[in-house]
Amino acid sequence: MSFTNNLIAQCTPDPNLTTSGTFPAALDTAKVGQLYSQVLQYHITKDTTIYVAQLGSTVNAKIDTLWITGVVGMPDGFSYTCHNKDCKIIGGATGCATLTGTPKDGSAGIYPLRVLIQIRATAMFGPLPISQTVNDSNMRYTIIVQGGTGIGEMVENQDVILYPNPAKADLQVYVPTLRENANYSISNIQGQNMINGQISGNREVSHLNISNLSSGVYFIQIQSANCNLVKKFWVE
Repeated sequence: MSFTNNLIAQCTPDPNLTTSGTFPAALDTAKVGQLYSQVLQYHITKDTTIYVAQLGSTVNAKIDTLWITGVVGMPDGFSYTCHNKDCKIIGGATGCATLTGTPKDGSAGIYPLRVLIQIRATAMFGPLPISQTVNDSNMRYTIIVQGGTGIGEMVENQDVILYPNPAKADLQVYVPTLRENANYSISNIQGQNMINGQISGNREVSHLNISNLSSGVYFIQIQSANCNLVKKFWVE
């Protein structure tokens, strides 16, 4: 994934962050034809515990370094840059990255992101310090690219993301926590069942054909062995 050019100013890490994680909780909505810029802050504590399979238990460890090595799933033409060349922070420090780009015509939709990271930690096995580098990823973020019409809903801790809303013929559905295929049903405001089918799990966006629905308010219910979710949407 390429970096943005030097016309995009580097972000500044937030010195007030002391809790491990990434911030903000959700990304702003992007709009076709308009420049998008979103800053992500990330922090990792210096002292932690790691699970060692050979021992079958956790051991105390110190985080040496964390790198962002890539961002997968961004809309076409988007890229990222960090507060330093290697997107690197040491344990106990804060870093930041800026996602930028101008969504192209025809790119409206839902884009689940996977932020790839590497973490190097040192753990004590008896009297010996052992360094280990592990690959990990952060999959909490989604970018919604909004076209000329439709309202892309993006709410903190949202279980179901629908786009566009209101919709016309095609409704995109994404459930961030869904790891298996699930059944769905669409009913009108009177409770009448209108459409049944199946949506994909494993961080895939499903496209539902709703061209036969009349204008009005509807509810989509998504059910699997591990979830039972309901979301309201509108049809123009």
